[in-house]
Amino acid sequence: MPFHASAAPTERAGLATYLSQQLAGIRNTSYGLTEEQIRLAPTRSTLTIGGLLKHVATCTDGWIGRIVAAPGRPPQQDDPAAAYASEFLLTDDDTLKSILAGFDQARDRALEVIDTVDLDVAVPVPDAPWFPHDTKSWTARWVLLHLIEEVARHAGHADITRENIDGATMYELTAGAEGLGDQPFPQGVAPGRRPGLTVNRRPHHAARPGPRRRSSPAAAG
Repeated sequence: MPFHASAAPTERAGLATYLSQQLAGIRNTSYGLTEEQIRLAPTRSTLTIGGLLKHVATCTDGWIGRIVAAPGRPPQQDDPAAAYASEFLLTDDDTLKSILAGFDQARDRALEVIDTVDLDVAVPVPDAPWFPHDTKSWTARWVLLHLIEEVARHAGHADITRENIDGATMYELTAGAEGLGDQPFPQGVAPGRRPGLTVNRRPHHAARPGPRRRSSPAAAG
């Protein structure tokens, strides 16, 4: 499913293939980056490729954990807002390899759960200030659709962040990461080849200086 989600004959297959495709998209934004580059925040946002990958892995695992615990609840965090903010931060021990290993583990668990979960099971709404207080539960189906939405949003954040690092965009990164070789529209990113040389685009400019801020938890879902 390099550029589009695979055809899905059932609802369950559709949920799995769309989640898998969006997760692959954000994972590919790290393709070819150095340890220094995954820590760069080249726009007015504080978001980095490494931080986005860590957050999406934690977010995916968290929602899947809620589905598995349903109709009960998983253990409650003492400070959800602080835990959320820390998900975007890279420590000295974080490497691209370790981040991707955690990411892949969360992805694999999610796809295994989707394969067997009762999509109608009631998943209690988390106790956090950015979730509605007039709803007691959602179905697992709703939670999975929300997860796909959130991963897609952060994939867009990662696309913009990566393009501001070295000019590489989704098609060429996907072609490179998936080993597709050169395509009629992009050439894949490869060792020794500067991304973006064969793709028509406006010249890349450095981000203008200005205040940086990250989206609120409510905006991030």
